[in-house]
Amino acid sequence: MMASRPTKLLLVLSASAAGIAFAATSGTPLPQAKVRLPAATATPAAASKTAAAATTLAETIPDAPVLALAEDAATTFHDSDTMKCGTQKVHIDSPARAFKDQNGTVHLTVSDPNAAGWQWTGANSDFTAEPKTATLDCTSVMTGNVAASNPLMNDPTKFDQKTWIQAVFFQGSTVYAYGHEDYYGTRTAETGCHDAGTSDGLPQCWYASIPLWTSSTSATHLSFARSATAPDHGAIYPHVQYPGHSSTPTAGWIGYGAPSNIIRGRNPDGTADGYYYIFAYASAAYSGQSKGVCLFRSGDPTDRSSWRAWNGSTTTPGFTQTMGNPYSNTNSACAVVQPGTFNTYVRSVVWHKPSRRYIAFFRSSAAVRYTTSTDLLTWSTPQNLLTSTTDQANYPVAIDLDGGDYGDSNFDRLYSNGKSYLFYRVSVASGHTQIARKRIVVSNYSADVPGPTNPD
Repeated sequence: MMASRPTKLLLVLSASAAGIAFAATSGTPLPQAKVRLPAATATPAAASKTAAAATTLAETIPDAPVLALAEDAATTFHDSDTMKCGTQKVHIDSPARAFKDQNGTVHLTVSDPNAAGWQWTGANSDFTAEPKTATLDCTSVMTGNVAASNPLMNDPTKFDQKTWIQAVFFQGSTVYAYGHEDYYGTRTAETGCHDAGTSDGLPQCWYASIPLWTSSTSATHLSFARSATAPDHGAIYPHVQYPGHSSTPTAGWIGYGAPSNIIRGRNPDGTADGYYYIFAYASAAYSGQSKGVCLFRSGDPTDRSSWRAWNGSTTTPGFTQTMGNPYSNTNSACAVVQPGTFNTYVRSVVWHKPSRRYIAFFRSSAAVRYTTSTDLLTWSTPQNLLTSTTDQANYPVAIDLDGGDYGDSNFDRLYSNGKSYLFYRVSVASGHTQIARKRIVVSNYSADVPGPTNPD
């Protein structure tokens, strides 16, 4: 592993009556050091006021992390054809998500195409072993598909037709699962809705939301249930009511879905800011809502009503906008984050402490890609991580199995200590899927080993 690269030194200058003074707390200025000059003062009085209030400050700006995949081949974590539950094939149709419970057990969850939830359990080492020794729980942990006979099936106002696990948050002795729920008229062959597998040009009749389901972790087996009776179990609802089949777009859903994992927020110095964040995708431009990802913030993810949308400002960001049930609330469209970068789902976000940057993972038509940010709002030019088709690599997420302890029970950090993995789905053939994993390497930083002196 390479040693940590030197950081760039940002010198902030302060004015005084005698001139401009430089200060630095440590290190030697590098050739590429940035120098920020104060704005010129218009009057001697203003200059005096500035001098009295100004302080000298030196701030290091670490280099952005550079990611690569290890040269060793990808390994198969799960194969639907060879690792069955009796005759039951366990497929993946959602991102894999991990958390570590109060008993030290690691849980990795997925949902299948029928919205049944599944999990693997074990110690950290069971998930890094080759072959893996984590245990597949052959009793489903969630039934997210409402039965065809249930009156909820064809009622978009209930926000409960079909729900896949998308993000998990563990606290105390409960795990909170935020899902992608959608009403889809095509699913039930509604008259006037698009017929799957055809090019009929009919509307999609698609309406999405993000509900909250919960499970106790007092036993190893999880059993998720709605956090309230539908439709009150919603956390992030569409900004408008369902307009009727004929008024829905011919591509994409109305509302918000396919959320990322939940990530702890950070101050510029890397300390926790006391909030949690999640990205959600609006896949259709509709009724004032732009296509792209919206960013939501919560002070308490155990409270489904606590999420607030970003106000669209990168200079004075605020999070005050609720997304309540549109049948009893008035919502506004949410601002999308850097749409030139994120024109599809953000599947995974992790924090890299040495660089003081978030790393987001998503895919384009040609590759799994990553991008970095210091504030979740302004992102770097994306880089390819794994050139692939969607059949070869879909639902890409980063899970560092050095995590789980020292405040990281929800695996939202990247340590790059040999146990950082990209997990993704491989579609081998119709009816045959795999979960593959490949090690992630941060090439320009030494390992960031977790421990009592490196918490959070």
